[in-house]
Amino acid sequence: MKLNIELIRKKDTLNVIDFEYEIEEAVKGEFLGLLSADKINFVKIEGAVAQEHGFPVINYKICADFTADCARCSKETQQNIVFAGKKYLADKSEDKEDNDDYYRLENAGIVDLREYLKEFLALEVPLRYLCDEDCLGLCEKCGGDLNLGDCGCAKKEINPAFKVLENFFD
Repeated sequence: MKLNIELIRKKDTLNVIDFEYEIEEAVKGEFLGLLSADKINFVKIEGAVAQEHGFPVINYKICADFTADCARCSKETQQNIVFAGKKYLADKSEDKEDNDDYYRLENAGIVDLREYLKEFLALEVPLRYLCDEDCLGLCEKCGGDLNLGDCGCAKKEINPAFKVLENFFD
C-alpha cells in the first residue's frame, strides 16, 4: 500500500492522514523469514501522518501475531509483538550525511507502507523466541525435552584431558 503525503508536506497545513494496512495473504511469505516464523496470523501497521516542526512525521503502531519455534526446546510457540514509534519523513538525498532520525522516501511524497513495515520489523523483532522464560531446553546428549523432566543422562562430564586425575584424591 502506498500512501501519498503531499497534502502534509505543504507549509501551514493541519492535515492528518490516518492509515491502517494489514499484509495480504499473498505477501505473508515475504514476512516469514523476517520474523523467523512458521505461520503468520497477521501483521499490520496503523497510525497517522501529520506535520510537526515543518516536516511530515509518521506516528505508527505495528502489531504482529505468528507462530515460531522456541530457541531452546523447538516447540511451536505463539508470539505477539506490538511496538510503536515516530519517524520524520524526508525525500531521499545524495547527501553522504543522511540523518538516521529521518526515514528517507524513495519517491518524493510517497510512503510505501509495506517496505516501511519490513524495515521497522527487521529492527524491532527479537532474534529468538522462547516458549517460556524458564524453558530448560533439550538435553545435549539425548535430545530429550528437559521441561518434561530429567532425561537420566549423566550431567557431570569429565574433560578427557583430566581423566587420569579422576581418582587422584582416593
